[in-house]
Amino acid sequence: MDFLLGDIFGLLALFFIGFTAIFILLRKQVLKHTRNLNLLRKIHITFSALGGLFLVLHVAYFVSYPITLAVILGYAATAEAVVVWLTGTAFLERYRDSLFYHGSLSFAAISMMVIHAVSSGSNIPLYLGLIILGITSILVSQRAWGHAKKILKEITLPERPRRLVAK
Repeated sequence: MDFLLGDIFGLLALFFIGFTAIFILLRKQVLKHTRNLNLLRKIHITFSALGGLFLVLHVAYFVSYPITLAVILGYAATAEAVVVWLTGTAFLERYRDSLFYHGSLSFAAISMMVIHAVSSGSNIPLYLGLIILGITSILVSQRAWGHAKKILKEITLPERPRRLVAK
């Protein structure tokens, strides 16, 4: 197995981005122990910034790589990562609904990155990619179900007006 510097950058990007997604998914449990929301935000921003840095280095290293479907998928995942970054920045600027898109797009971007890494002939074995994709699919499904429950709760039928009873 030969690891090119670009492969190492890509794996580090995938690690940091995956870590920060799982970290935020488990934030309520971590917050129970630390009770410091600012610390959690700083950790999330630091690790996602490191993921973005290594993603840029990975793309810059392989920019002259021959174009294949796997490479196009990698570029699409990078574009989606930029959108995830923008929605995260929008949330910090108090755009409340952006967090919904931020979390959902993060898992989709991670899935695309894993498919890119496995299909581009990199050093990630197929079975490991399938395991990561399976876990990511379960997390995305769980997240989508949570959003669907919130939406369904808000769409409930209005209550009937109560009769006023004279005393």
